[in-house]
Amino acid sequence: NATNPDPNMLIDTVEPKDDQNCSLQDDQNYAQAVKDYEDLEHLATVRQIRVTIRKGTQAGIAAGLSVTAGVIMAGPVGAAVGGAIGTAMASKIAKDVVPLKELLANTPPKKRKKILEAFNTAFMEEFTETIQGSPELKLLMGGTSIFGVVRYMVDRDIIENEQLEKLDFILRKIV
Repeated sequence: NATNPDPNMLIDTVEPKDDQNCSLQDDQNYAQAVKDYEDLEHLATVRQIRVTIRKGTQAGIAAGLSVTAGVIMAGPVGAAVGGAIGTAMASKIAKDVVPLKELLANTPPKKRKKILEAFNTAFMEEFTETIQGSPELKLLMGGTSIFGVVRYMVDRDIIENEQLEKLDFILRKIV
């Protein structure tokens, strides 16, 4: 329930306070934010989106240490060998591909609001025209958020291929 949420599902939007200070509106906003995040995780799972996480600093350190070790051990030849090994290590470290669902699940609760805001903006820009053109979707939009409507469209295959490609692009690029 909204006043005693699962600690793994907390979202830094309108966090519930103690029972006597928590208004119904705060409970509803909080519950909607949790539902929106669940819908976003569902979309990531259904669409099987994978994202690249860049770890540039770690990659640079690995490359630098490899070159340094090569120089210490074998001089200029070691620098070349260390550079080659360091570059290979850096490229492996720099790009780590993970499922978006995993990334969303591991996102700290305090950062989830920003993720929802970014996806909300992108979804509204992409899908508002489609929703406005469908009485069924307009009705649904009146009772839920854009996340619920996009989930509904994906689950019922009422989203066109071009829009599916745009959805996948949005899911890959925002995070």
